[in-house]
This record gives sequence, structure tokens and C-alpha cells, in this order.
Amino acid sequence: MTSAELKTMREALGLSAKWVADQVGVRLRTVQYWEAGRMPVPEDVALMLARIDAQYERAVDEALAAYRDQPNPPETVVLLRYRTDADLWHFRPDMKPLPASSHAALLSRLRRALWTAGVPSVIEYMDTGEYLAWLGARQDSEAMRAAWSAGSPTSRTRPS
Repeated sequence: MTSAELKTMREALGLSAKWVADQVGVRLRTVQYWEAGRMPVPEDVALMLARIDAQYERAVDEALAAYRDQPNPPETVVLLRYRTDADLWHFRPDMKPLPASSHAALLSRLRRALWTAGVPSVIEYMDTGEYLAWLGARQDSEAMRAAWSAGSPTSRTRPS
């Protein structure tokens, strides 16, 4: 992986240089040297980013398949963006230790794929307090978050 490829891929994945440094146990300056071409990019770092990229691609493919498999898909797909790492990890523990910015990068890919497939979509922030109040004592799930997000923010009501 070249230095330019490292920086381009890191940014496209929504990851900071500090996050990469923390994950691989080096100083921020070391990542900056890799990105500047002053030091070669280690293979394990390139592989880590490639795995994350592949994870994003699988997630997009799975989301598109799930949309197509619905008997009555929504006219517009609402994609939820988490404001904080803590919210992301609470509702999407499969994404830990990735930061919320990486989830935003994933949403951007998914929105582009939906657009290419002719499916309108919108990205909205997840309002954790509002969602938890709507959810009540029921079990949280991806399906429940989808049901909640399908209603307009001003007219969401508790389903029976």
C-alpha cells in the first residue's frame, strides 16, 4: 500500500490518523510518516484497512438484499446516523471499536448504492432519547429501529 493509498483509504473509511495509531499501537506521528511516504506502510495496517473496507462492502450488499427482500419496501429508506461513538456501540455493538465517523462513511456508501439502484434515501440523526421513549419496554433490534425511523420525526407514534 502506498502512502497516498493509506491516507485515501483511511479517510474514505471515516477513520482518523489517531484512531489508526491507537488500533495498531503506534504514535500518531508514525501514521503521519506512513502517510507522508517517510516510512513504508506496514502490511498489518494495510490488511486492517482492507478488512474494514470489506466489512463495509458486505454491509452495503446485505442492506440492499434486505431492502429487495421486503414484500412492501418503503418508498424512501431512512438511514440512521449516530452522533457519538457511545450511541453507535450501544445500538451497533458489531461496529465497536470503529468510531461514529466510520459509520457515517458506511452510510454514505449505502446511500450511493441505494441511489444507483433507484431507491430514494435520507440520512437522519438517531435521537436516542426519543427512540428509547418510543421503544418503551420492548426489545431493541434493527427492525425496531427501522420501524421507528420510518415515521416522520414529528409524527412518530408507538405501534400497538
